[in-house]
Amino acid sequence: MHVMRAPSIVLLASVAAVAPLVSCGDAPAPKPPTPAAPVGGATAPVPAPASGSAVSDAAAAAASSAASSATSAAASSSGLDPSKWKTSGSADDPAVIEVAGLRAPKPTSWVWTKPSMQFRTLQYAVAGEGDSTKAAELIVSVFMAGDGGPLDANITRWKGQFRQGDAAPEPKVSDKEVGPLKVKFVELEGDYMAMGAAGAKRDFSQIGAIVQASGRNVFFRLIGPKVTVEANRDAFMKMIDGLMPAD
Repeated sequence: MHVMRAPSIVLLASVAAVAPLVSCGDAPAPKPPTPAAPVGGATAPVPAPASGSAVSDAAAAAASSAASSATSAAASSSGLDPSKWKTSGSADDPAVIEVAGLRAPKPTSWVWTKPSMQFRTLQYAVAGEGDSTKAAELIVSVFMAGDGGPLDANITRWKGQFRQGDAAPEPKVSDKEVGPLKVKFVELEGDYMAMGAAGAKRDFSQIGAIVQASGRNVFFRLIGPKVTVEANRDAFMKMIDGLMPAD
């Protein structure tokens, strides 16, 4: 007797058609570096869900808890206790910046603002001459025990945010020691494309300082219109030169 095999052929063809779709799916995104979560004063922010997002408060709390646990593990491996670190807040001395177990002087005109993005531990508004379009900002990010990636990778990322004509500018890089701290300065200028910005911001510049302390790296970035950054250059350098242990 002849046996009909068409259904089996159809089934096998269906499985074969589905298989490529499964194998070509997007791979999971790599895990971003874990930011430090100092205790006391302002804490590193957890990004808010986008408008219309279905992310619940419980999910956001779980993400925050996971980041905190990862940070604690990194801190333990380096022998540090971030729970003892104070992070400057809006009610603290406006002439001092304190973060990641370090303290330094700063101009009182640099005003504490709530960090607006993930991985920003501290953020200050730096007023410019004239209107608010000349304002710059000081951004401070803390990464524990190798989190944040290699320094060269961060410099390349910063470089990619600037343009001079059709090409990225070459950063001006220099090194310095401030007591036991190693500091790498990274300066850039050109048209700046901020994260999430609709277009490039003309004639911007950055003075960045990557401070390499025991068990953590602290990134300081003064970035904004070139005229404002240059007007605050000496104050930025004084802040970095004045870094010392907070306790």
